[in-house]
Amino acid sequence: MAVTKHKSLFMKSSFLKPFALAGLMALAMTACKMGSTPDNSTGDTASAIASTSSQLASSSSFSLSGTGTSAGSGMSGPGGMRPGGHHGPHDHGMLDGTSFLAIDDNLLAIIDSETAGDFRGMRMHEMGGATVTNYDASGNVVTMAPPTMNGGGPEGCSFSGKQFPKFDSLLAKIAKTVIDYGSGVTMSHGTTSITRSGKMIITRTGSGTTHTEVITFDSYKVNASLIQGTKTRISTFDASTGNGVSSTSVTDGKITFSDGTSSTWTSSKKRTSSITLDAGNRPSSGTISTDGSTVVTGADGTTIYSHNITKTLIENIACGPERHGPVSGVVEAAYKSDKVSVDFGDGSCSNRTVTVTLNGVATTQTIGF
Repeated sequence: MAVTKHKSLFMKSSFLKPFALAGLMALAMTACKMGSTPDNSTGDTASAIASTSSQLASSSSFSLSGTGTSAGSGMSGPGGMRPGGHHGPHDHGMLDGTSFLAIDDNLLAIIDSETAGDFRGMRMHEMGGATVTNYDASGNVVTMAPPTMNGGGPEGCSFSGKQFPKFDSLLAKIAKTVIDYGSGVTMSHGTTSITRSGKMIITRTGSGTTHTEVITFDSYKVNASLIQGTKTRISTFDASTGNGVSSTSVTDGKITFSDGTSSTWTSSKKRTSSITLDAGNRPSSGTISTDGSTVVTGADGTTIYSHNITKTLIENIACGPERHGPVSGVVEAAYKSDKVSVDFGDGSCSNRTVTVTLNGVATTQTIGF
């Protein structure tokens, strides 16, 4: 089955648009690989890694457009797509589920692994051609309209710790979600395409203050790369303090890339939220702090990919639409021979630049939402 999409859907970090499709519990993002031969010059490749890794680390969507890199860097169209649907080497698009820069199939598989089960990609799998079925605790199929929202839902962790209480209430009614691509579904953007097959299964248990989600893969492949392992996310919320904690870890993680290369995948992340709601039940102030690391290691012990939060990433809810995503913190990443770091700044809502160090060379880039 082939599914063709020509328009990128933007899903902002803390203020996602209300969802209008069925199958709301499709809790992972879909993506699009580069269909043309990339310009693998060091600056362009490292800039792409900086954008991708920092979004994966922070679980928020944004774009980076730079100065100090080669001509044409930054976004050249909505979501980093060039006119006609072609991804170019300088397009650092948001990880919004339909359009982003993936240097190759290996990085694409890593992105699918890292984002499996995340709230950010809600509805994207169904739009990408998957059959998405939700069940309650008794095994009955659940068909639910989206809740009435004033500004969306969370991205990087399913239960939001008071940030989006209506979404939390909705999720609590779903005990199991099956995302099924069957024998294969191809999604195309102009000349670029990606094929997924198999299933992702999300099970949820718990009530009240603690919820546990377990994400598993059943013969799941993305462009012939096989993803295996179990991702467990435990979310808690303390009503007396208003604090929420979401901790995610991966066990028995393995990615077998399309060229036959076998690798181990380890990942952990902790997000702590302290949110104040206004009279309209909207987040008005507070912070979200994220720490964690991911490493994909080849059978010979070499690091294929890694990102590590070396200084806690802080999102300031009071910044509102002025600054989605981190206002401070540092992410260090590596992919093959390229090494990058991203410094998100001093905490100011008005600051729109980040410092990206690409293989030892520091540049200033603008963060966009």
